Amino acid sequence: MAGWVVPVIIIAVGVLAVVALVLLAGSYALARRMLRPLRTSLKHTPEEYGLPAETVRIPGPRGTLAAWYIPARNGCTLICCHGIHDNRSQWVEQVARLHERSGYGALLFDFGGHGESDESLVTYGARETDDVAAAIAYLRQRGDVDMQRLAILGYSLGAITATLAMAEQPELRCLVVESDFADVEHDLVKLFSRFTGLPGFPLANLVVFWGEKIAHVRLSTIRPAQVVSQIAPRAVFVIADLRDQVADEPHDGETLYASARDPKRYWLVEDSGHVQAFFDHPSEWIERVGSFLDEYLAAGLPGEMAEPEAQHAPA
Repeated sequence: MAGWVVPVIIIAVGVLAVVALVLLAGSYALARRMLRPLRTSLKHTPEEYGLPAETVRIPGPRGTLAAWYIPARNGCTLICCHGIHDNRSQWVEQVARLHERSGYGALLFDFGGHGESDESLVTYGARETDDVAAAIAYLRQRGDVDMQRLAILGYSLGAITATLAMAEQPELRCLVVESDFADVEHDLVKLFSRFTGLPGFPLANLVVFWGEKIAHVRLSTIRPAQVVSQIAPRAVFVIADLRDQVADEPHDGETLYASARDPKRYWLVEDSGHVQAFFDHPSEWIERVGSFLDEYLAAGLPGEMAEPEAQHAPA
């Protein structure tokens, strides 16, 4: 063997070792960032919209959650789940419009680590479902909430959580999600590539791996598209924003809608970005969501309702 071969092999092994260490260290640092929510201040309050709200603190397994409770006039309560790095104020204007339109009440709360809730990691729905369970327990113990008329609404992180919670919580009667993920690992890999221009494999997969180790959850098994099929005969409304910069649309919306069983509705908003359908089309959003809630929540319990054919958004 030529005398230069061994040194070349040693150098190559050394370079590969350095590259591997950089990948491991970089992916670990990214995973830590991915799991740390950014606290943002409240943008709106119920008082700004004339809503009769109570400010409450809800005990839960991840700490105390900050929330607003708005009593219903029609006996129906909406549990509203915000997106990552946001807070409960993301839902104030929508709830105000639905309250004015039909008398819907609501519980708007901050996930752990967000808004004014106690410190916690983001786990992309895996532990946020514990926050939803705590919210439902709070409503139950109040004694003045009709627990047979609860719906859950979610944006992005909140949409993932709401979908998972529907399968776990039989008291929830219908689901409205916007910018939901069909498969968390798939979407995180796509998101990584979109923002870095680099291939998702292997760095994004390493980020998911480290995220699982740090948070002690299985991020790679969070697949709302598999869970949504378990929700029927409770109704599902999937809203997808075609210009979404975070969710993989229209793939996610179409996959979720196809996986859901009747009764279900789908709205592809062609000119909206991530969770922007209400802000771009407020009246249409309120009418579509409001009529869905009127039919599947306010009109009666699932066993009392006829199940109409699934509806598609107009082309």
